Amino acid sequence: MNWKRITAEATVLIIAAVLVGAGTNYIRPEARKLAWVADYRAPESGSRTPGSSNPGRESGVPALENPAALAPPKDPGLLYLDISSEVALRLHSAGAIFIDARRSSAYEQVHVEDAVTIPVWERDADSRISAFQAKGVKPDAVIVVYCSGGACEDSAMLALKLAQAGFYNIYLYRDGFSVWQSRGWPVTRGKQP
Repeated sequence: MNWKRITAEATVLIIAAVLVGAGTNYIRPEARKLAWVADYRAPESGSRTPGSSNPGRESGVPALENPAALAPPKDPGLLYLDISSEVALRLHSAGAIFIDARRSSAYEQVHVEDAVTIPVWERDADSRISAFQAKGVKPDAVIVVYCSGGACEDSAMLALKLAQAGFYNIYLYRDGFSVWQSRGWPVTRGKQP
């Protein structure tokens, strides 16, 4: 074997791959760029279309105009990123869109303040996602999906459906509603406005 030739070819391939990756990332829209690029800026998102008349919440965290500024960096190849309770609260306070994946009856009893309901197991889930899109929610809107917490996989299934619909700033709050409510964070009752 000619190790010098193999090393040279491998080096050329690595350099070519890095250049192609950097070039592709350079021509991508700002909202889809990878965070490792030096001039990366979080996408601007006027996201809070459904619901919130109260973006400055009682949680003690100041409201911001752009929840994307607080959202953890997410690899564009991931459909969603798991977040902690504290990050979920910060995103809620900043005006991120929260979507409840639980059944309508559970949502009506009590849910995260200003959350939208799209129960993943109900027959009209796809039409609710279409209606959500029709409200003008941008694909880069910061969306936090939750369900009951624990072993509940409804939020992951809904996150997949939202990704298939074209949304790509999706965060999964796995601790779910039970932890949110137990911490005394903002909740409300009734049907979706």
